[in-house]
Amino acid sequence: MARITKMLALAALAAALAGVAEAQPYRPGGGRGPSATLFEGPNFQGRQITVQAYGDNLKDTGFNDVAQSARFEGRWRVCDDSRYRGRCQDVSGDVADLNQVGMALKISSLQGYFEGVWNRGGWGGDRPFEGATGVLFPYPNLVGYDIAAGSASANAFCRSVGLGSSAYYDSNERARRALDGEGRYVGETDVLRDVFCRRR
Repeated sequence: MARITKMLALAALAAALAGVAEAQPYRPGGGRGPSATLFEGPNFQGRQITVQAYGDNLKDTGFNDVAQSARFEGRWRVCDDSRYRGRCQDVSGDVADLNQVGMALKISSLQGYFEGVWNRGGWGGDRPFEGATGVLFPYPNLVGYDIAAGSASANAFCRSVGLGSSAYYDSNERARRALDGEGRYVGETDVLRDVFCRRR
């Protein structure tokens, strides 16, 4: 009987701690990604939509060029065209009137930053292959995300693992989501494969 009571107490404590963990606010570099809540009216009024990590085309959500206020957890880039094109602005915190940043009734896409992702000093994916002049990473990723293809991203990845610049990378594969060279979440894109990092 005492053992059952102890097990029930431990289960209740675990459930309470899980609730506390879920209620934690976004912290830069923390485990939870950024989120943004867009509101149809100023001062956080009217219809709303919450976007986790990224929204590359708000047209599909019925919220294209609609938001007049927003609450941003973490840092975000908001753009007036789909797929992060057009005029873009970095924002964070509560913005009661998006006219303050020139984006009221103009947001068509947005992407959150994974703060500090390139400073974490870690990598994921298959084991690298050591060479005389560099190291080859067949499937590089950061915090479980593929990395968007491009020389800036390849160089950032190599430097994040303590090596020099990238000498080669392949970009023939696509992923549903990835992180770019600035640590921003992006939707479907070409991603890095077979990154060869020079030794310093």
